Amino acid sequence: MKNTVLKSVKKINRKKLKHAKKSDIIENKFENLEGPIDTQHLLISTLLPPAVKAFMAELEGEVEKLCGSRYKHGKTNHRWGSQNGSIVLGNQNVALEVPRVRAKDGNEVKLRTYQDFQDQRLFDQAVFTEGIKKVSQRDYEKGVSQIANSFGFKKSSVSKKWIKATAKKIDELQKRSLKEMDIRAVFIDGKRYAKHGVIIALGVGSSGMKNVLGIYQTDTENSRSCLNLLNDLEKRGLPESGLIFVVDGGSGLNKALSEKYLVDDKKQRRAIRIRCYVHKWRNIEKALGAESHKALGLFWALRDAKDLTEAKVVSDRLESVLRDLNLSALTSYLEAKEDLLVIHELKLSKKLKTFFSTTNPIESLNYLIEEDMRRVKRWKDSEHFQRWCATFCLAAEKRMRKIHGYQALPGLWILLRKLTEQNDIDINQEINEVA
Repeated sequence: MKNTVLKSVKKINRKKLKHAKKSDIIENKFENLEGPIDTQHLLISTLLPPAVKAFMAELEGEVEKLCGSRYKHGKTNHRWGSQNGSIVLGNQNVALEVPRVRAKDGNEVKLRTYQDFQDQRLFDQAVFTEGIKKVSQRDYEKGVSQIANSFGFKKSSVSKKWIKATAKKIDELQKRSLKEMDIRAVFIDGKRYAKHGVIIALGVGSSGMKNVLGIYQTDTENSRSCLNLLNDLEKRGLPESGLIFVVDGGSGLNKALSEKYLVDDKKQRRAIRIRCYVHKWRNIEKALGAESHKALGLFWALRDAKDLTEAKVVSDRLESVLRDLNLSALTSYLEAKEDLLVIHELKLSKKLKTFFSTTNPIESLNYLIEEDMRRVKRWKDSEHFQRWCATFCLAAEKRMRKIHGYQALPGLWILLRKLTEQNDIDINQEINEVA
């Protein structure tokens, strides 16, 4: 009984492929895909048969250029029947009968069109691109038309191609040099996906472009993990001083910045820490409850003050209001007061003040990554998790635009150096040089 079953299986596996003939393609004799498919897959299924026809038309055009019209002998080349072959098209191998051409000396002439469409690298890149476009690997085989008895397009082969393509993304993200980016501002935040946690760093360079600097997998956003991430970024080219860090107020990250950059000491600090206004207001609002509207206007007037002097006046008024309303809310504000006022110390333009006063840039990045990674229901291991995380970090990076007001960044960097690096530099002279 066992032998009978094995023979039956082997017989099925050895089933001969039927290659699509040119006449069948011209007459649209393609096999239809049965069963429900979604809109993305339907689009691919609809477009693939015309694409095969277009390929055959282009191939026939090349043969005609080489050999002349059909049934006429060419001067240097002539038609020599056909052979079974395949091309990579629509993200799958399609089995076809391909014409052959021979030269007068008997050597076969390679058809450029056919060779171009046999490049497997096109398939690898297509699998990666479609994965980015939210086509699930689990449903990939369903999504492409099963025309001309196609072969080699199973879930396992797609998965292997995806693993191969995404494995390179870890090195691309985690090992690329940061020196050329001239990063001076860094946003850091933690995110959790099921049992895996990760800290992500987003940087802003002199050109105004945003780049994902790196990721660090960790269960919690503790100071040791944050320090490890910062040390790795420094090894790859992040400056040792003259930096801005925009954070949400997490204790682990604050401790790491205090240890590494002395952000709490104005005389010795090597970086400036800006607290997110949105996160701080949420903390104050929770403490105030129904009376939060009495402090709302003053809190945001603090950010929008025209200079540091005006901001300090608003801060005093806010403290007075909070003292009357809720001492816990006052304590929450005082804990972050210096990190909130520092945006005025930096003399930021209105656009840059809006940008650097919240962690919205990295929150947006986390949202984009989450949208892509939510399709995975189970992480096999750390490598599996980091491949996906790195892949979609880099994919999201390509969608990022320059920040508003980036033209003022060179002047900001000079002032930043004055506040964190070289207290004896002639700041006015350097600003004039930039201008």
